[in-house]
Amino acid sequence: MSIVDNITRGFKHKNFRDFFFWQFLSFSGTWIQNTAQSWLIYRLTGSAFFLGLVGFAGSLPALILAPISGVTADRFKRKDVLLITQILCVIQGIILSALFFSGTINKWHILILAIFLGIANSFDVTARQTFIPLLVTKGDLLNAIALNSSMFNAARIIGPALAGILISKYSEGICFVLNVLSYLPFIVFLFLVKVKEHEVSEFSSSLAHLKEGVLFAWNTSPIRHLLLVLGTYSLWGMSFITLMPIFSDQILHRGAKGLGILMGASGIGSVIGALFLASRQKILGIKKLIALCGILSSVCIFIFAFSKIYLLSILLLIMIGFCSIIIISGSNTAMQAMSPDSLRGRIVGLFSMMFMGIFPLGSLTVGYLAHILNTPTAVSIGASICFLVAIYFFVKVPKLTKQAKELMR
Repeated sequence: MSIVDNITRGFKHKNFRDFFFWQFLSFSGTWIQNTAQSWLIYRLTGSAFFLGLVGFAGSLPALILAPISGVTADRFKRKDVLLITQILCVIQGIILSALFFSGTINKWHILILAIFLGIANSFDVTARQTFIPLLVTKGDLLNAIALNSSMFNAARIIGPALAGILISKYSEGICFVLNVLSYLPFIVFLFLVKVKEHEVSEFSSSLAHLKEGVLFAWNTSPIRHLLLVLGTYSLWGMSFITLMPIFSDQILHRGAKGLGILMGASGIGSVIGALFLASRQKILGIKKLIALCGILSSVCIFIFAFSKIYLLSILLLIMIGFCSIIIISGSNTAMQAMSPDSLRGRIVGLFSMMFMGIFPLGSLTVGYLAHILNTPTAVSIGASICFLVAIYFFVKVPKLTKQAKELMR
C-alpha cells in the first residue's frame, strides 16, 4: 500500500467521502465568518477584553452542555441531531447578516449571537465525531478521524485567507452571507444519506447515563490524563487565538489581510499534523507524541508572544498548528480507541467539554490579562503553564502506555 493510499483509507467509503467534502465547504464558511466577526468586533470596540468576552460567550455553552451532548448522541439518532444543529447555525448566520446590512449591528448583538451559535455547536461537535463510526468500518475509524481533522484545518487555511481579502475589498457582511450559503449542501447531504444508526436504547435516567460516562473516564487513568492535558491546552494554550487581531494590527502592523494569513498559517500546520496522524496505523505511541508536542507548542507560543517579525510569527504559527492537531486529534483518537461503543458518545462529550468548553474560560482570562498587563505578557503566562503540564504528562507516559495496552486488548 502506497503512502497516499494509506493516508486516504477512509475515502474508500462513499458516505465518508461525501461527509468529508461537504463538511469542508461548510467549515470554510464557518472560518470565513469567524475571522470576519473577530475583525468586526475589533473594529467596533478596539478592546482586547471584549474580543476575549465574545470568545468566552461563544464557547461557554460547551462547558455546560458538552457532557449532555454526549448523552444526546448516545440516546438519539446522530443524523437527526446534526440536522437540527445545522439548521440552527443557518438561522444564526441569517440574523447576523441581516443586522450587518441593516446598519444596526453592535457589539451586544454579536455577543448574543455568539452564545446562540455556541449552544448549537455544543451538540454539533459531539454528534459529528460520533457520526464518523457510522460511515466507515472499524478498521478505518482512526484514519477517518484524522482525515476529518485535516479537513477542518484545511478550512482554517482557506477560510481566514478568503476573509482577509473579502474584508479589505468589500466588508465583513459578504463573509457572513457566504457562511450561510456554505451550510446548504451539507444539510442536503444529511437529508439524503442513508446510514446504519447505532442502537438507540431507552434509559431510565439521563443523569445516571451521564454519571456512567464520567466515572468511566475518571477511573481510566490514560483518559483522565489526556483530558487534563487537553483542558490545560484549551485554557492556557489555544486562547491566544482570540487576541490574533491585536497581534496582526498593533504588534505586527499587518491589518485584516495579515490576520487572514496568520490564521491560515496555523491551519497549514494543523493540516500537516492531521495528515501525519492519518498515516499512522497504530494508536500506541500517540501519548508520547502528544507530550512532546505539548512541550514544543508551549515554547513556540512563548516566542510568538514577543515576536515582532512577521515571517517568524508565521513560521511559529505553522509549528503551533502542527502540535495543536496532534494534541487535540490525537487525544480524541486515543480516547475513542479506549472506549466501548456504548460509551463513545459520552466520552466524546467529555472531550468536547475540555476542547471547546474550557476554551471560553481561557479567552476571558487571557483577554482580561491582556487588558490589565499587555498582550505578549498574557500569552506568555499561558504558554508557561502549558509547558509545566506537558512535562508532567511526559513523565507519566510510560505508565499510561502500559495501562492503555491493557485496555485495548
